[in-house]
Amino acid sequence: MDDLHSVRAISDQELSDRLALIQLSARDIELLKNLHVRLKDIRMDFLDDFYVQMLQFDETSKLLSDPEQVERLKTKQAAYFERLIEGRYDHDYVKDRVQIGATHHRIGLKPQWYIGAYHFYLAWLFEQMQRTPLNEDKECYEVLLAVIKVILFDIELAIDAYFQADHDMLRLMAQVFESNVEGVLISDTRGRILHANRKVSSIAGYSHEELLRLPVTTLLAPQERNMFVDYWRGIKVGSPWQGETYLQKRDGKSFPAWVNVSAVMDDNNQVTHFVIEFSDISAYRLAQEALQQRTEELARSNKELEQFAYVASHDLQEPLRMVASFTQLLARRYEGKLDADADEFIRYAVDGATRMQTLINDLLAYSRVGTRVKPFEAMSLEIVLQKALDNLRLAVEESGAEIVRPTLPAIMGDAVQLTQLFQNLIANAIKFRGEASPKINISVSCSDDFWRVELNDNGIGIAPEFFERIFVIFQRLHTKEDYPGTGIGLAICKKIVERHGGTISVESEPGQGATFIVILPKIKSEEVNQ
Repeated sequence: MDDLHSVRAISDQELSDRLALIQLSARDIELLKNLHVRLKDIRMDFLDDFYVQMLQFDETSKLLSDPEQVERLKTKQAAYFERLIEGRYDHDYVKDRVQIGATHHRIGLKPQWYIGAYHFYLAWLFEQMQRTPLNEDKECYEVLLAVIKVILFDIELAIDAYFQADHDMLRLMAQVFESNVEGVLISDTRGRILHANRKVSSIAGYSHEELLRLPVTTLLAPQERNMFVDYWRGIKVGSPWQGETYLQKRDGKSFPAWVNVSAVMDDNNQVTHFVIEFSDISAYRLAQEALQQRTEELARSNKELEQFAYVASHDLQEPLRMVASFTQLLARRYEGKLDADADEFIRYAVDGATRMQTLINDLLAYSRVGTRVKPFEAMSLEIVLQKALDNLRLAVEESGAEIVRPTLPAIMGDAVQLTQLFQNLIANAIKFRGEASPKINISVSCSDDFWRVELNDNGIGIAPEFFERIFVIFQRLHTKEDYPGTGIGLAICKKIVERHGGTISVESEPGQGATFIVILPKIKSEEVNQ
């Protein structure tokens, strides 16, 4: 808030009334102008003594720690006292004095300190008047009286502005207090309510008049009062407290609330009041309970679904194995002995049974990510990656793949699943290659809490519109004739990474290769200790 806007303007009539009140006459103004001419070129050396005195007090020495600032203040104050006796007391003069009072308020200089400067000024003024005597004693008296009148006028203006700034701040704080979305109480040191905003009445059901002078503990649910006594002991010595508790409405109904209690201290660090803020969190609690219930239901549903997928696919294995075996037996025994249609039908049956077995095996692998799990343990991704490469040795050699690998960190995880993660990603890079031999570059970087592992290849790439789809179970972008497989490998990768508290994403353009980005949590210090 601008200093000039923080104080009210003075009208012509009010200015005239204030000058009339101190009986500042035309004769006074003439004497002051003459005095100004006589003293104009004399240095106000009393300011040096004044600031030396100000440095003796803790409150003011903090404001005057910069010597350059002190010199600037002396220059301004010399101009202030010079203008005091110029004899022009118009709106510009008032504006200047009001601004000074508001500035003192802004920097925290209390009125008693800058009013003390007038003592040094008057002592200096008396000394100067003795050195240059006036015509007669009466004139000396009249000059001093005129000076005192304008000093009183100045003090009144400055103090008015100082406390006007306080009033403006209090009015602003009152608006904040009343419009706060939380209930706010102010109590004395005995816990008696002195002020309460409208929200307290809205939440608790008491009228504003009923709340005043009630003990704060009246708003506590009965079962919370004894416990709150312990908290209150700490609050009384200035330790703020916040937490969840139960409050009670006027009708006796209790409700969960988030409460914050803090002490208000005076300049001597003595507690003068307490501020109690609270909000009704009933709706939040209901939403939290509903979310918890939905989370539990979803977890139970997912577990049942995974179990069903595992059991169903496992139970299908035996009859499907029999179908595949007998269709293959038919193919071997009767191929060429029946007509061409029969041979084709048998091939379709064998192919269908074989693909169904592959799908069921992949479905089993997908369900095992969530059902057959091992506790996490500290492990080196270096060893995990090597195991995946060992499993892919034949594919790497046949394709002529070139793999660049860094030293990988240790994390907390399931070694079997992380091996499958790397194996699936590297196998895909080999499978979805172009005409050139596969080149796979693995890199690693870190942030505060996570490792970022990137697998970049020079393969056929992926269009951006398919970035999400490739991680969905059984989603394929190519025919099985072009690239064999069921489209479950990346879905398994996603499930493994998410189980480890991480994320997986892809960056790619068609024909430009692909970069799969795996983010995994670092080992926490408490996990290392365990």
